[in-house]
Amino acid sequence: MSFRQLLSLFATMLLAGMLSGCASNDACYELATPGDSLRSVYVVKRAWHTGVAVAAADWPDRNWSVLADFPDSRYLEFGWGDARFYQAEEETWWLTVRAAFFSTSSAVHVIGFDHPTPEALLADEVIEVHLSEDGLQKLAASIEAEFKEAAPVSYGVPLRGTPEPNKFYYAQRRFFFPRMCNWWTTRRLQDGGCPVAAWSVLTANRVIREAKGFAGTP
Repeated sequence: MSFRQLLSLFATMLLAGMLSGCASNDACYELATPGDSLRSVYVVKRAWHTGVAVAAADWPDRNWSVLADFPDSRYLEFGWGDARFYQAEEETWWLTVRAAFFSTSSAVHVIGFDHPTPEALLADEVIEVHLSEDGLQKLAASIEAEFKEAAPVSYGVPLRGTPEPNKFYYAQRRFFFPRMCNWWTTRRLQDGGCPVAAWSVLTANRVIREAKGFAGTP
């Protein structure tokens, strides 16, 4: 496949991801679930990238090593992407294409913060979504499984345009188009019990639209 064909495929899939699908108005939990047992997670959008955040106090595995890396943070946000693109000083079209089709390594990015607001997270939008206790445990387990080692090794420098502390970790999963950062975020929500098909999600706007649908349920 030629470079021009790759660009054409990328543009076609991007447009399809922007136009396809409607947000679900179903909850991420059984409606009979007691309200006081629900747990909040947060979908965070920055430009065309998304991540998911969880209160550190709600994390099921209290011995997970990443918690110790952020001892003073009340919340942790998790994102995923191509390692080189994540750490580039400047995002270029070539780096975007390289990440989508020729990625050689991926990274999980973790941000520690104290307030789940766009201002605190330097984000465009932050949407609160409720999960059941079981859903939160499954979402947390799916995030832990994305780290390449049981005791993650941090690498790289803090990501531009995000609050500190933030660190990178070697990731388990291979990054490639169309399974990119917004697919990853949606897959975590799907693992937590949210009624969405991750394979159908490509753009950050679509992730936020779905999150708002979940957030609008009783």
